[in-house]
Amino acid sequence: VSWASRSAAWLTQEEWCAVLGKNPSYWVGAKSPVDSVTWYEAVEYCNKRSQMEGLTPCYTGSGDQIACNFAANGYRLPTEAEWEYAGRGGTLSGNYKYSGGNNPGEVAWYADNSTFKNETVGRKKANELGIYDMSGNLWEWCWDWFDKDYYKKSAGQDPQGPVSGLRRVMRGGSTFNPETYIKTTFRASQKPNMGSTRLGLRVVRSA
Repeated sequence: VSWASRSAAWLTQEEWCAVLGKNPSYWVGAKSPVDSVTWYEAVEYCNKRSQMEGLTPCYTGSGDQIACNFAANGYRLPTEAEWEYAGRGGTLSGNYKYSGGNNPGEVAWYADNSTFKNETVGRKKANELGIYDMSGNLWEWCWDWFDKDYYKKSAGQDPQGPVSGLRRVMRGGSTFNPETYIKTTFRASQKPNMGSTRLGLRVVRSA
């Protein structure tokens, strides 16, 4: 997987506007991560950006019947497993609590060091793969439907989540959350039709 957002960080508001024209964000800043985006809008962004760059879109269908072609070369949301693998540093992992270290203040914007708004990307220490802000700042949409017991029964390699559900996975924590929520292992979810000032995205492409 290639982590495609600029500087291996968040999808910024200027990147979003370059594709969809309008900025949905509550906390406005060109170099800040886009927020207040529903899961469906994240899918729309991925397909439109893919088309603009001459790539094959990953997503087809609509509503709860949206399907992902993981073999396509366009942009998509990471699976939850991909997100956690990258957040924990991949093959270079130091087995840290947070993405990039055990000191949350060095790697993340969270409740103890923020002003409770989203922050300009790339200002904290990157993780072992050179990826910024995977702990804290804003929650991030993932592809998967949420099932709290999924990993007790999932495929051992490259799981892509349950086939159905009511809520989509979000990972990473935000500036509103305490340390526990910004650990790379912490799981949460949101209804796909609901955006939040605490929720954004980053995009990937299959290598």
